[in-house]
Amino acid sequence: MSERIRILFVDDEERILRSLALQFRRDYEVLTESDPQRALQRLQHESVHVLVSDQRMPGMSGAELLAAAQQIAPQTLRILLTGYSDLDAAVAALNNGGIFRYLTKPWDAQEMAFTLRQAGELALRQAPAAAASSLGEVAQTAAPLQLLLLDDDPQTLAVVAEFCVSGGHRLLRAANLAQALQWLNQEPIDLLVSDLHLAGEDSVPLLKTLARLHPRLLSLVVTPFQDTQALLKLINEAQIFRYLPKPIRKGLFDKGLQAAAAQAQLLRSQPAERIQRLPQAPRDEPEKERVGSLLGMLGRLRERLSA
Repeated sequence: MSERIRILFVDDEERILRSLALQFRRDYEVLTESDPQRALQRLQHESVHVLVSDQRMPGMSGAELLAAAQQIAPQTLRILLTGYSDLDAAVAALNNGGIFRYLTKPWDAQEMAFTLRQAGELALRQAPAAAASSLGEVAQTAAPLQLLLLDDDPQTLAVVAEFCVSGGHRLLRAANLAQALQWLNQEPIDLLVSDLHLAGEDSVPLLKTLARLHPRLLSLVVTPFQDTQALLKLINEAQIFRYLPKPIRKGLFDKGLQAAAAQAQLLRSQPAERIQRLPQAPRDEPEKERVGSLLGMLGRLRERLSA
């Protein structure tokens, strides 16, 4: 690559910053900050391709830092690094910080290196014009979206239906995964709202399949589950756009839908190579097989996207 990738590591422990710098300075231009506020100041004046932040820091959490960084430098890919299995932190980093990946401490050197390489390559592919795009400007000429709902909860349906009516969007519903596959093959879907189970079937493999096949499609997960490790897998392997807990809080749900609609309109205006999504491959063998099978079942979608 002609341009050297710049990575900013933020952690209040200097020994960790030294370790990260030592590990990656040969391959990247490494910047380090122990103070989140100074990190934000640097983002205002310096170009950074990848931001990696610890979660537990005094004064400002990693999730808060990544949320602020998204506003200052939206083109910078954001990674959360933490040794704590904290569901609230993971949800905040996803919903407010738009994280690319979530890595745990102590980190695996190979996994960290692979993740940074993927993030750096994605960041380099983005043109400056993509970073300067305004969601508001895109929304002014926005065409209606198509939303597919995979949830039989009446409360979820009511909120999604109200959103579609008010925004002029088209709502499609699937009673089971087979019907969801039919819709995905037949119609250009922009947004997917799904529980993790539909009619007794696990929808997670479908979410992971769509992340690999259709990076423009944004998935919002609406579920009562409280499994942190499962959420981390959804972040890394399904690249979900939002996690929204049940029972539904309408204001939070509406905010997530509006953010997804704005992002979907922006993605429509960008070439595929500028889209910041590259999911991690599932590690569980049965899930790998299920994802492979679903890729085959979505043949019409694959043909449409490659046309």
